[in-house]
Amino acid sequence: MKALAASHPDAAEYRAALARLVKAVAAVQRPDGFWNVNLADPAHLPGPETSGTSFHLYGTAYAIRAGLVDRSALLPVAARAWNGLAGTAVHPDGFLGYVQKVGDRPESSRPVTYDSTADFAVGGFLLAGTELAALA
Repeated sequence: MKALAASHPDAAEYRAALARLVKAVAAVQRPDGFWNVNLADPAHLPGPETSGTSFHLYGTAYAIRAGLVDRSALLPVAARAWNGLAGTAVHPDGFLGYVQKVGDRPESSRPVTYDSTADFAVGGFLLAGTELAALA
């Protein structure tokens, strides 16, 4: 989205789709700030999961900063996600836990634990933090 010219014929559609997505996922965020692996069924694969939460946070923070969604409504969602990630998934030594592994389905990397990690999730976490910090 950042690289897409405002004059691109699909720009308005993509921006509107991101705004709808951000609002929809905000409605199913968990009280601890995380999103479940299965957004439609909180009982299926419950527990914190860092990579999806980081990417949802990144999209939410970007949409706020780009003026696509209401800052006052969505900033608490972004802050709750960051606080959940930083307070639950980041270990004292900086290790990032609760990461679902890459696989052909979410069940292939179960269980996801405090000690589960993967490089792609660290990148997503850093992107999310950078985008959130840009809102300050």
